[in-house]
Amino acid sequence: YDPQSKRVLEKVRRSPGVRLIITTDDHKFVLTKELRKEVGGYDIRLPGGKVFDTLDEYRAACNARENLLEKAEAAARKEAREEVGIEIEKLRYLTTSTCGATVEWDLYYFQVEKFVELEGQNLELGEDINVIKVHRDEVLQMCLDGRIGEDRSVAVLLRYFLIII
Repeated sequence: YDPQSKRVLEKVRRSPGVRLIITTDDHKFVLTKELRKEVGGYDIRLPGGKVFDTLDEYRAACNARENLLEKAEAAARKEAREEVGIEIEKLRYLTTSTCGATVEWDLYYFQVEKFVELEGQNLELGEDINVIKVHRDEVLQMCLDGRIGEDRSVAVLLRYFLIII
């Protein structure tokens, strides 16, 4: 509530997430094709997930002034094992995408520079995630034609293509 204007201001807070940019030795990008309720079907996306499982855990970490980047790195390693079936050996933080003034939902982006493949995924109950490996040019086309539907990840990927590669 803003007492001067007598308006109610909304604010939304969601636990932060992580996204992984993973490339293979043959220069393909590792993406996931994931069943997502919010899009009513499958969505192609960067692998990733939540940093905290509950908002209470997130609030406790914030109140304790814990290092959220360290928590995000741990979550990135966990999501890589579960969703993609890899053990990260070398990980590099790239950027954090923030939402807006009244929506607090940060996404931490990491580049997986070196990894070891494990014996398959370790998905959580109810997850339907398939790993796909796609050439750079196809990933770029997917960003442009909307097959990669998370717009924040599209922006980070496009910047990655322009700056990193």
